[in-house]
Amino acid sequence: MLNAHRSVAVPPESRFVVELWQGHNEVEVNRFLSRLDAHKRFQAWDLPVESVRSELGDADKISYATAIEAAYNSYARVHGKTRWGDKTPRYVEDIPFLAELFPTARFVHLIRDGRNVALSYAHVPFGPKNVTKAAQLWADRVRVGCKAGRALPAGRYIEVRYEDLVEDAPGEAKDLCEFLELDFDPGMLEYTERARDAVLTRAAQYNPNVTSKPTKTRSWEEEMPADQVETFEAVAGDVLSELGYERRFPDPSAGARIKALLGRVGLPVGRLRN
Repeated sequence: MLNAHRSVAVPPESRFVVELWQGHNEVEVNRFLSRLDAHKRFQAWDLPVESVRSELGDADKISYATAIEAAYNSYARVHGKTRWGDKTPRYVEDIPFLAELFPTARFVHLIRDGRNVALSYAHVPFGPKNVTKAAQLWADRVRVGCKAGRALPAGRYIEVRYEDLVEDAPGEAKDLCEFLELDFDPGMLEYTERARDAVLTRAAQYNPNVTSKPTKTRSWEEEMPADQVETFEAVAGDVLSELGYERRFPDPSAGARIKALLGRVGLPVGRLRN
């Protein structure tokens, strides 16, 4: 949706912002570009590394932030945009590092009911495959993201509920633009057409709805067995409650807590099924 904005470019997931960091604020340009070019996530951008080099001029050494910004600036320029963003879910665990690296960055934390997130894992070849581990991963990431984001100065962090986006995409898009100091572009709501080319083949394969309008594609109330709901809530119920999600089992049974414990140690309990 943001990538469909006339001024904003949002490339495929990067991961390299964190993975290329070696603890040094200064980097040697040629070595950085070589490592960037070899990173499979950068390769998915379909952006020649020489385009990044052109953003850096003749400098031999630069700050790490400048080097990373050059990659995004180049991507934005190639796509005729003036601002850029990133949509890497794993960065929810790296907000303090990213906030320091990019002092003017703003963070949008999109939060979805964890029980539906667990159902989604059953349809992709990655991620946890039992309800306990899915619940733990969701709770850990959401908790750490909220804590780090809420600690930032006012105006740098916002939480958006996926369910609200489904119910009122225009309203949420306008609020998001206000937060990002962007003029609202009605074309954002036509992202299924405007930004279709930015969807990677594997993303469309894993999620056939990725180029569709926001929708409630999963319904834990209808699709998740009651015992798995109870096990999930035994693990992540506190986080669900903190975020305002209604729980079916406010006080999970001893049996559900035992299943949660067994699932944590890797036993095939509560297997998520496609």
